[in-house]
Amino acid sequence: MLPSTEEWTKYCACLREYDSILEHARAVSASLVGLTPESVNLGYAEQIYVKLIAHSVTLRSVGPDPTRKRPDELWDLSSMSAIARCIVEALDALLYISDPSPAPEERDFRLQLWVLHDQTRRARMLDAIGSTHEQADEIRKGAAERTKDIATHPYFPALKPSHRKNILAGDPPAFYLSQKERCVAGRLDHNYMNTATMQLSQFVHTFPFAIHQLFEFRAGHPNALHLMTLPFEYTLPFICVATVEMRHLFPDRTPSPPSRVRARMEPWFTVARHGFSE
Repeated sequence: MLPSTEEWTKYCACLREYDSILEHARAVSASLVGLTPESVNLGYAEQIYVKLIAHSVTLRSVGPDPTRKRPDELWDLSSMSAIARCIVEALDALLYISDPSPAPEERDFRLQLWVLHDQTRRARMLDAIGSTHEQADEIRKGAAERTKDIATHPYFPALKPSHRKNILAGDPPAFYLSQKERCVAGRLDHNYMNTATMQLSQFVHTFPFAIHQLFEFRAGHPNALHLMTLPFEYTLPFICVATVEMRHLFPDRTPSPPSRVRARMEPWFTVARHGFSE
């Protein structure tokens, strides 16, 4: 059974809202091309934002196409949800790295630990495959040297004992703040982020529920079309927050949203900040 015209109209309205907000987000990203940020943190923030935009564009491209209403078309909710979850994770990293509120010493440590976590993971993967490449040795040495630097960093004693122990044992966390603490610092509603992540994850993982949904709501089924809007709706608050954050970080460079786009962004921005309580 194909969705009714009314159901397609609702879906298309969701896409128009997503497209208009994404168009502004892309314009903000384009305005930063060629810019040399004032700090390493801002440089990473700009790069993370580009990554977030790339995920957002890909999400849009894999959703059901309103111009092709074929019942035999494959609607891949699992992949859409996986991409949507990447958007959430990109915003998490963006706010953590770009946060200007910590003292310079803490901001530097936050960045150094984040980089160390990445280097250590790469070194472990290379060890797992038994790589003897010259570059692999450089990555291992780099991780070892950065671990020593982290251990002597002025902010290191301020960490929780468990974090200090893991770092010295070669298992550094990416973040020294918990998810809830990061949400508080980034002025995000933790309940909303947690709910969005859990709802998207249930379609990502290959467990009975996700498999059941795949066969219960086939492409073209009205309930399936409704489900296809969820990855767009769950990620719109995070895209809006990321875009507003970039405008705050680069106020003289980034464009303001048109009034119609601003009106569409405000409710989603409120959801990200306060959940559905307001």
